[in-house]
Amino acid sequence: MAPNTRCILACDGGGIRGVVTATLLEELESRLKAVQPDKSLRDYFDIIAGTSTGSIIACGVAKGYPASRIREIYETRGIEIFPRFWQVFKSLTSRITFGYSQPIYDGRGLENVLQDSSIFGDDRFKDLPICTLVTAYDTYNRQAVVFVSTAAIAAQIPIWQVCRSSSAAPIAFPAYLLEDKEFVAYWKQELRSKLGSGIPIYQGKEVVPLIDGGVFANNPTLCAIAHRLVWEDQPSRKDLVVASFGTGQNVKAIGVKDALGWGGLEWASPRKGIPFMDVLFDGSSDAVEYVSRKLLDPEQEYRFQPTLVENLPAFNAGPENIKKLIAAARQYLTNDIVDRRLDELAKTLVERSQTSGSRENHQQPVNVAE
Repeated sequence: MAPNTRCILACDGGGIRGVVTATLLEELESRLKAVQPDKSLRDYFDIIAGTSTGSIIACGVAKGYPASRIREIYETRGIEIFPRFWQVFKSLTSRITFGYSQPIYDGRGLENVLQDSSIFGDDRFKDLPICTLVTAYDTYNRQAVVFVSTAAIAAQIPIWQVCRSSSAAPIAFPAYLLEDKEFVAYWKQELRSKLGSGIPIYQGKEVVPLIDGGVFANNPTLCAIAHRLVWEDQPSRKDLVVASFGTGQNVKAIGVKDALGWGGLEWASPRKGIPFMDVLFDGSSDAVEYVSRKLLDPEQEYRFQPTLVENLPAFNAGPENIKKLIAAARQYLTNDIVDRRLDELAKTLVERSQTSGSRENHQQPVNVAE
């Protein structure tokens, strides 16, 4: 391994299946702790990137939380984010004034969890000590948005708002209306070159309506690679090592008759696990994985993505579903190839942290706006 190696951690979107990513990271962290017990997982990376549920994991890791704690958040607070059917029905009826068609969840549970003082509280994006990258999408201007914690225009945004924006999966949650004045001013100027429509006004305020970054980068690996390559130390792609963690590939087939006959109700059905979102986000992750494998050699890219042998919905936080997701992740870790790759990754991260190429010696741009 070259002493100038730069390391990236990327976490996919996938709703409650983020508990899979957290479980995999917990195993990686235990192997690292066995060698360097005083280091946190975040200490091994230059950039930590996340989309949707992966944004929560990325910010949690960047904040210094152990992976076990992040897993426990999914286990104990997931039901607040994805409530049971009777609670969803009650919420839908209370929102009828907005129209008969509504997002399944009102987003309040998600916001309450993210704002909890034991999770992100009032901390600002700039407070994260590791460069953290999070994706979202501006529906009004049809533009991708990439938040970077070291960029001045995103510095004062609360972490919970960044994660809420990135996690606003269409159908499941309403968009998040970002009001941060610094970002709105920057985005207004940026849109002039992107031929956007401008900044809409809602209830007397300028806002940017944001939804899940998974609509363009459910796997944020390529966004993180592109950002790392413009740092002042000017690495080449051969200098990069990427640890990329998925939330589990759902293998439940959509049959010929279903593909031919399903309409909006079936594709968006919560009972079926909102298959439209599964297909959209899985396809996005697969496309990124294909490109990254062409860009990076096998010793540079470590991709961990369990195959889910049964239907385990991304928007079901019931205890049984979570239990099965954790079991699927742990079963995946027993695979000899996965075990070997995880060992190789841990060895690479430890060696890199012990060389002159450690993160502390790499200067990152503090005013790069995405």
